[in-house]
Amino acid sequence: MIVPQKTGPLGRSARLALLAVVAASLASIVDSSGSARFRNPHILMEPSAWALHLAMLVVFVVLSGTLGSAFLGRRNVRRIQLYALLILASAVVAAAAIGQLAFGQMWGFPLADLVWYFDVLMLLLELIATALAIVAGTPGCELNILRNLMGHRRTSTESARCVIGLDALDRWEARSTERAG
Repeated sequence: MIVPQKTGPLGRSARLALLAVVAASLASIVDSSGSARFRNPHILMEPSAWALHLAMLVVFVVLSGTLGSAFLGRRNVRRIQLYALLILASAVVAAAAIGQLAFGQMWGFPLADLVWYFDVLMLLLELIATALAIVAGTPGCELNILRNLMGHRRTSTESARCVIGLDALDRWEARSTERAG
């Protein structure tokens, strides 16, 4: 399997498109009202909001595995991701319970605020990681740049997992360049 050292023009263009989508998503939820807009129950009926929450959950799982592997090794990734999900689920349940007990409704403060801050944080981390991956030309998942910055470079035997397929695009582009050159 060909593992590229740097991304090619298609890989960088795909990452630039991802950067634009992430920036637009962040801009769509960050305004002067902050998390207050998320407190309105109408947000629960918006498919785009659910798509954002799901996407940020996926980013969270990948990010927790990527960063966890830097500290605890690749063999512990699934366990780290499971613990991260359990902690997140516990925070969601606690926020919903507090909202129900204190305000008579689960959705609103503090659960809506927790979801908003979670989405904003994940979008910011994705934005930073994608921008750094573009500049550095890092192949594979854009979140791997964060692991690389901690001094844990991916070796050729480790697969860079990427939910949206940037790793596959990088390998295809490297094979195409090798055949042409």
